[in-house]
Amino acid sequence: MSRYRVVACAALVTALVWTGQASAGWVIDQVMKGGGEGTRQQVLLQANRMKTLMLGEDGAPFAAVILDLNAETITQVDYKGRHYISTTVQEFGQMLQGVQQAMSGEMAEAMKQMLEQMKDMPEEQRKVVEQMMRSRTPKTGPAPQDCVEPKVELKKTGQQATIAGYPAVRYDVLADGKPESELWLASGIAAWREIDPQKLQRFASEMAKLVPRCSRMKGQHGFRRDDPAWKLAGEGYPVRTVHRSEGEVTMEVVKAESRSIPAAEFQPPAGFTKKTLRDMMGH
Repeated sequence: MSRYRVVACAALVTALVWTGQASAGWVIDQVMKGGGEGTRQQVLLQANRMKTLMLGEDGAPFAAVILDLNAETITQVDYKGRHYISTTVQEFGQMLQGVQQAMSGEMAEAMKQMLEQMKDMPEEQRKVVEQMMRSRTPKTGPAPQDCVEPKVELKKTGQQATIAGYPAVRYDVLADGKPESELWLASGIAAWREIDPQKLQRFASEMAKLVPRCSRMKGQHGFRRDDPAWKLAGEGYPVRTVHRSEGEVTMEVVKAESRSIPAAEFQPPAGFTKKTLRDMMGH
């Protein structure tokens, strides 16, 4: 899966964790800083639909992710390739699991063939090759039934700031008592009212199935239904989010306004070719 799609999906999940009933709609511009590069995004929310646009330096979109909670679909748009895919969350998860299983099968088959070729080697030479194979084989984490997920807590601080023109309050996210990230919530941005909380919860439950327990991927707490951060969904929109798991990465809102959004904004662009997940992932 290409990097822009991973970034777009990550942005989608980050914003969804903080959405949760209906008004005129919201258009939110934000930037990501850190990690060696900056990314500009625009998030549109209205009537149980959400669109995250990834913007280039010239301000033109190069990718988008559209979530329709009424239809229970996810649409990914490639503006440079002028094509898109539209699928259900369940289908998306099945595809990812299939790719992972295929990769595991290919690795197992390659290892089997190598061991077969080694059986006629002199013992000393075989030991050297086996040692090289062990050193190059990625180490796996603990089995899901053996691992222990970190205890995630939220701590409201006394810090306040005005970000993008909205008063915000800082919360710290702790994992096993250690600082992991900070959230600055602005109650003045009522974007969460555009999303039906029950429909969002169903979506989050499906997304949680795509992430293994105790995943080695950083910042995955947002996928957990029992995450304390969900309790803050009604407090406002995160105008600044600072992640410190692997270096410091900040997502900050630079502009937010409430206005009506044309329904066409939540549809694939006219003239774009529809493709399948398998086509997009190169299989």
